[in-house]
Amino acid sequence: MFKQYINNTKILSLAFLRDKETVFYVLVLPLLFMLIFGSLYGNGDGRRQDRVLLYFEDTATISQSEIEEVIDANQSLSYRYIDSIEEGEQLLRDYEAETLLRVSGDGLEFSYNPARIQDNPAIEQQSMAIARELDIRRSGLETYLQTEIIDTGNLAGSSQFLSLFPGLIALGLASSGLFVIVELFIYHKEKGVLKRMAASPLSRNSFTFALISSRMPASLLSTALILISSRYIFDVSFNINWFLFIPYIIIGTVIMMGLGALITLFATTADSGFQAANILLTVMIFFSGIYFPIEFLPSYFQQVSRFLPLTYLARGLQQIMGVSQLNPANLAIETGGLLVLSIVLIMIVSKKSSWIAD
Repeated sequence: MFKQYINNTKILSLAFLRDKETVFYVLVLPLLFMLIFGSLYGNGDGRRQDRVLLYFEDTATISQSEIEEVIDANQSLSYRYIDSIEEGEQLLRDYEAETLLRVSGDGLEFSYNPARIQDNPAIEQQSMAIARELDIRRSGLETYLQTEIIDTGNLAGSSQFLSLFPGLIALGLASSGLFVIVELFIYHKEKGVLKRMAASPLSRNSFTFALISSRMPASLLSTALILISSRYIFDVSFNINWFLFIPYIIIGTVIMMGLGALITLFATTADSGFQAANILLTVMIFFSGIYFPIEFLPSYFQQVSRFLPLTYLARGLQQIMGVSQLNPANLAIETGGLLVLSIVLIMIVSKKSSWIAD
């Protein structure tokens, strides 16, 4: 049985490499999305953008040193001076900065890029913190609560920019696992391949385990490509919990295979199965928090996201990669529940479904 498992794994792995459409979805599509959305959120050329642009009018009564001290107190902020408002507005439009601070008289005026709807709430909070701290210092008031900012690594950029990469890894896992069950148990059944397998001494358990194993190299390769590209194209690195990360990649692939198995139970033809898988993947891409936070969706779409496995995979990867706070209990419950359900669905399809076309 072990020899059958090894041989089947090799055959199925080679079959993946010959399937150009699946290779595109698993390896190429996440990279294309990374280049498009990474350029949009992160300035695209690998340079850390200035977060604050400073422009002082001649009437300013606030000194440059006062502003600098306040901004320097927040280690997550960087700044530079500009010569004109027009220059600053152009830099905002080009995503070269997050906010423009104009100092005139004894007042502050902050400008934002309205297109950055994901980042502007956080930028507005930081702007208000600058104004509040400046008021405290100029009024001679004492600050009773001391804030300490801890550098947790090279996680430059906005939270949405950082969340993009775990989401793209989750997308690669979804593409790797979702289509394989549909392809093997519907398309190959229609072509008579499974019928010939059923007539051979091949064990269904051996075939199922080989099917699962055959997609693991693709998932790991897709993950590696995203991590390498994020490091060398966008200069972003992550504090990855490697003890959890590698097993989670494997588990995530199995979970998405379970979703493919669910489609197989209802699809009657290969065409309908592939169409259902493509539609479901498209829905998950836009409603699972990969490209923009789920909180920005209308309430009814937020409810939809709760039923999409990709939502939980993306959130789990964000925690494991250090983008968000790790919650071991929730991670174990969500992942464990999805894994058990997926294994049950895969085994149902493997053992109960007919290998002979109707």
